[in-house]
Amino acid sequence: MIYNPIFEEEAGRKVELKQLKKEIKSRARKESVNQVINRVYNLLKRKPMLTITSLIHPIVDLVKTARAKEV
Repeated sequence: MIYNPIFEEEAGRKVELKQLKKEIKSRARKESVNQVINRVYNLLKRKPMLTITSLIHPIVDLVKTARAKEV
C-alpha cells in the first residue's frame, strides 16, 4: 500500500470542520442567551411590577397544581 498524505489532510480538515461547527453553535447559543437576558433586563427597567409578576406567576401555578394533586 502506498502512503498518501492527502487522506491525512482530509481527515484533519474534517476534524477542524467539526470543531468549527461546535464553536459556531456554542457562540450562537451564548448570543441568544445574552439577548434574552438583555430583553428581560430592559423590560424590568421599564415595567418592573409587570415583569416580576409575569416571572412569578408560572411558579405560583405549579405550586397550586401540586397542592391540588396532593389533596
